[in-house]
Amino acid sequence: MEDSVPTSFQEKILPLVKENLLIIALFSGGLILLGIGVIQMTGQKQAKIRFESGTKVEGSPVAKIKVDVEGEVIKPGVYELSSDARVQDALISAGGLTSNANRKAINLAAKLADGQKIYVPAQGEAVMTSTTGIKGITGLVSINSGTQAELEELPGIGPVTAGKIIDNRPYGSVQELLERKIVGKTTFEKIKDLITL
Repeated sequence: MEDSVPTSFQEKILPLVKENLLIIALFSGGLILLGIGVIQMTGQKQAKIRFESGTKVEGSPVAKIKVDVEGEVIKPGVYELSSDARVQDALISAGGLTSNANRKAINLAAKLADGQKIYVPAQGEAVMTSTTGIKGITGLVSINSGTQAELEELPGIGPVTAGKIIDNRPYGSVQELLERKIVGKTTFEKIKDLITL
């Protein structure tokens, strides 16, 4: 009986294999081709993809400006602040206001510019006012926002030159008045300490 089992198995399988030989050959060939394809794909060196990160906004250094804080403050002097600083930030850096400071003459929300001077007047001290707010807190005329009348108050600046200053706005520095030939060297020397951005 032991010999009959393999014979009967062979007798059953061989006719099936013979009938389906073409299908078995095609299936086996497909498996071989698939195996070769997989081997070739895994054997090839793949191009390395590199990801480059962009500039980090959070880690970037913040631009700095320097402002001179004088008058009725605890610690007058020059302070370095971020470029988006306000008058309030400068006054905090200077230790705050004295008890004699004229708080009504100061616009704490005014934005600062590099090289700007902030003068805090004493109570009872005459204060220069302005519609722009800059002259009121600093005593300086803004070349970027001062009115025609305010600009004409500067020594050597008449209606024509004030108009030129207004027409050529904005300015990145007060030095640009000289560089762009809006004013001459003599006039610039007269007004450079009286103007701001």
